[in-house]
Amino acid sequence: MTASSDPSDAWRIFCGRLADAGAAALANPMADGARNQAEGLRCLTRQLVFAVQHAVEFRDADFPAFHRFDDDVTKWGGPNTDNNYLRCAIDPSGLYRLTADVAGCRGAILSLGEGDMQLGQYGVFSELSLRDLHLDNDRLEVMIGPERPEGAADWMATNPSVRQLTIRVYVCDWAADAIPDFYIERLDRGADRPSLLTVDHMAAALDEAADWVERSVPFWLGFMEQARQRYTDNVLSPPLPAKGGADNIAYGGGFWDLTDGEAWLITFEPPEAFTWSIQTHTWPWFESGDLAHAQMSLNDVTAHTDGDGVVRAVVSHNDPGVPNWIDTEGRPVGMFIYRWVGASDMPAAEATVVPLAELRRHLPADHPTVTGDQRRRQLEARRRGVHRRFRR
Repeated sequence: MTASSDPSDAWRIFCGRLADAGAAALANPMADGARNQAEGLRCLTRQLVFAVQHAVEFRDADFPAFHRFDDDVTKWGGPNTDNNYLRCAIDPSGLYRLTADVAGCRGAILSLGEGDMQLGQYGVFSELSLRDLHLDNDRLEVMIGPERPEGAADWMATNPSVRQLTIRVYVCDWAADAIPDFYIERLDRGADRPSLLTVDHMAAALDEAADWVERSVPFWLGFMEQARQRYTDNVLSPPLPAKGGADNIAYGGGFWDLTDGEAWLITFEPPEAFTWSIQTHTWPWFESGDLAHAQMSLNDVTAHTDGDGVVRAVVSHNDPGVPNWIDTEGRPVGMFIYRWVGASDMPAAEATVVPLAELRRHLPADHPTVTGDQRRRQLEARRRGVHRRFRR
């Protein structure tokens, strides 16, 4: 849609497009029910917050700044709960320098991409992992541009379609893993400060933000609908790379459909990998669950492995008193995902529905019991981890 240069008209058009997008999303049959409607309203506001910030505040490729997204509140597209996500605008013809002190950082992936899959922008043109870089006393310096600068130890080549740099920081130990302070600057810009803001610029930004909401929310609703049709409830798929995702990440998963008296027992041998994780996503909005107040995810740092080398996780509505409880937060239907990151093997997770009252019969004799006090301490640690990661 063409943006209006009249400020009042631009605002009215923007608000009208949001109203129509929201009404369409909430009228989707998958969004039926009081909880889904409430979470749908929240999903719309979360995507709107991201879209407006992205379009208005973080689109200047001459003066780029990192925009945090897919965190504990601005969620879309099935984010990994163990990632801190950052992105900034890139001009493919420009020359940039990225710096950071990465002491104590478990890992990070830097990607130069076209944009977002919900906008039909799947291209990823250059990618580096932290372990690939040449560090000087734990400091990285990565040059970004169409040609490699003389003397640059680390360089990411741009492509004419590149529009953004995305950074995934892996924070697997929420209490200890460092979260670097990345800084990026354009070295070949001609001005000392951004151009003055104009009505035309703001109208175009509002147009872009509205377009994001109009396309992103139904895209992910459609994604979830198609995924549910492909899978059999309470059965897990094998791990595979995802279109538009990082090449070294494999995903498997499926949907639970459980009653209060049932447990979905997930078993797998951990992969030989940089890291792995298991977690939930909400139906039908494809957000992560409540990071701070529910044990809806675990990883290679936090999960318990039994003496036989097998991880056993239990997805259920009620606390089964086991260390690897994955809390559905009372959702009768939801999505369970497992991620193998940088894995040299690809073990498939298996799943079985069992009566919750008979769960112990399906676990080893030495499988631990978690008391109410221990669970409260687990959840307190999660809340502190969210505060540390996102400064809440």
